[in-house]
Amino acid sequence: MFLNRSLFAGCIVSILLCWFGRAVVAEPAWSIEGEYFEGCTCNPGCPCLFGSEPTHNKTCKISGVFHIRTGNYGQHTLDGQTVIGITDLTAQPDKNWIVFYLDEKAAAVQKNALLDIFKNHVFRFAKVPHDRITVRYVPLHVESSPWRKKAIAANNLTLDIELLRGVGDPGKPTQIVNKNFSLWAKEFDMALNMGKAATHRFQEGNREWNYDGRSGFATAFRFTGK
Repeated sequence: MFLNRSLFAGCIVSILLCWFGRAVVAEPAWSIEGEYFEGCTCNPGCPCLFGSEPTHNKTCKISGVFHIRTGNYGQHTLDGQTVIGITDLTAQPDKNWIVFYLDEKAAAVQKNALLDIFKNHVFRFAKVPHDRITVRYVPLHVESSPWRKKAIAANNLTLDIELLRGVGDPGKPTQIVNKNFSLWAKEFDMALNMGKAATHRFQEGNREWNYDGRSGFATAFRFTGK
C-alpha cells in the first residue's frame, strides 16, 4: 500500500513539475499594431500585389518599416518602437537573407521582445537561417504624414515614400482595395495606399541598392500571438 501511494505521489509531483516548467518557459502573449510602409524593387504599381512577377529581373527586394503605435509583450510595453526588416522575398532558400534594424535607444527587454516577434513570427515565413540574419541597433528616425512616409536607419537606409493622389478625388490616395496578396494577408488592412519612393537607398555589408522612383505603399497592421 505504501509503495502504491509513493508511486502515485511521485506521478503527481512529476506532472506538476512538467506543467510548471512549461508555464515558466511559455511565450508571453503579445500584440503590436500601427503603421507599415515599404519600398521595393518594382516600378510603381507593383505587380507582386496582384500575383504577377516583379518588374526587375523577377526579383522582389523590400525595405519594410513597422512603426508600432501600441504594443505589448507580456507586461512590457512596445509603444512607439520601430522595426525595419529588409530582405529579398524571391531569394532561393540557400541564398535568402534578412537585415533587421532596431532603435538603439530601446530598452534591452524591448529589443529582446521585438526580435522574438519579428524573427520568430512576423518574418517566420522567410525561414532564413540564423547565420544569414543580421541584427543591428542603430539610430532610427521615422516620420509619417498623410502623404509622406519616411524612415532613416543610421547611414544604412533612407526610405522616403510619397503617396500617389487619385485623379478622381485628389484628397485621397490611390488605393488597392480588397487586395490579392498572400503575404501578411490577415495582418494588413484590406486597403493599401500606393506610392512612389522619392528616395530608397540601402547599404549593408556587400548589399547595396538605389531604388529611387520605384514602388511603395503604406497601410495599417496588427499582429498578435499567445
